[in-house]
Amino acid sequence: MKTILLTTMFILLLPVLAFAADLPTQPLTLAEAQRIALNNHPQIKASDYETKAAEEDVTSKRAGYYPHVSANAERAFAEQNTRLAAIGSLNNPTVIDRGSAGIGVSQLITDFGRTDAEVEASKAALEAQKQRADLSRADILLSVTRAFYDALRAQALLKVAGDTIKTRKTLLDQVMQLRNVKMKSDLDLSIANLGIDDANLLLLKAQNGRDDAMAELSEALGYNDTHSFDLVGTVATPAPDGSLDAYIGMALNGNPELAALQSDYKAAQNEADAATRENYPTLSAVGFAGDTPIRTADQHIDPTYAAGGFNLSIPLYTGGRITADADKAEAHANAAKMRVEIKKNTLTRDIHLAFDSVQTAYKNISVAAQMSQNAAKSLELTQARYDLGKSSIVDLNQAQLAQTQAAVGETDATYEYLIRRAVLDYTIGKFSETDGMSNR
Repeated sequence: MKTILLTTMFILLLPVLAFAADLPTQPLTLAEAQRIALNNHPQIKASDYETKAAEEDVTSKRAGYYPHVSANAERAFAEQNTRLAAIGSLNNPTVIDRGSAGIGVSQLITDFGRTDAEVEASKAALEAQKQRADLSRADILLSVTRAFYDALRAQALLKVAGDTIKTRKTLLDQVMQLRNVKMKSDLDLSIANLGIDDANLLLLKAQNGRDDAMAELSEALGYNDTHSFDLVGTVATPAPDGSLDAYIGMALNGNPELAALQSDYKAAQNEADAATRENYPTLSAVGFAGDTPIRTADQHIDPTYAAGGFNLSIPLYTGGRITADADKAEAHANAAKMRVEIKKNTLTRDIHLAFDSVQTAYKNISVAAQMSQNAAKSLELTQARYDLGKSSIVDLNQAQLAQTQAAVGETDATYEYLIRRAVLDYTIGKFSETDGMSNR
């Protein structure tokens, strides 16, 4: 019988040994995690590429201010003084057998602000993309911070499970010794073994939670496989500061998503202005120069040529296209304005919810800590009564269970508060490459 019990204890302690052998080996702080994520995550790199594309769009729009130079070469084969009939349009040209090459230059003089409006629209779009890149960084910082705290919680819960197994094993050893001298019954031994089983289930759940948390953290860091970390750092839970109105004000001034929508609205306004100015004339200076090295002897064509002038283009009738483009651009601008107002409303709501959540989570810390203290004291007293034979093993088992649940609740309350604070900081726009939660 004793051999069977010893074998059973060894099997039950295997998870503890596995736990000791499976400790993470790669140390990681929150600051390091944030740095790795910002340097490594593909979402950050995608945002950088999109920002580069928006910068090139500004350069493309600005090209309208500069001269456009093109080189042309032509070789025509024709009979003497060949003429073409009107094909496709009214024309009556003469085609001369020749070979010519030259350069044409065109310089915009004015389009009455249309190019200016297009450039300003592209600048506003670039600013919106930069703010969306900031939003991507904030998203990654929030994700890695949340994952880091979840992994810390999983580590803490794993320690709670390990401590629980040690406590239950101590009780099992005590009950086995007392049962061997006929001072405790088989019922006590059975309930003590049941306590070990419960502790092992808690350990398995904690190990699974840790593995899941490491997978989430690895993804948040931008890795395509799961890494195991030994998370380093002290956990502080300072009281929440600031008022709701102050947080709302910070969000309206600093939230990158709202700033991006405001830049979108500015870009849409400039695009509407550019569309309206399509009705205005466009004045350009043009010039051409070149050489005709291939020509027949009886053709009196100068070997070189040059010409210049001005080109004025006035849209008189386009079938309603210009008016439709202007109306469409104006509608897009109005829609962008409404999206700004919608975001302000939802942002105010989100701040209110996040602020209340932080306040509640902070209060829960003290409540959970008090419950943990009371449960520990109750377990201590129940253990003493059991040792004196004045309490049953059932009472002691219930006290152990309550103490374990209280320890888990205290751990959950601590990290839930830290995560809620991270969400609030993200919503008001405090997450950035230089101002993350690691600086708090």
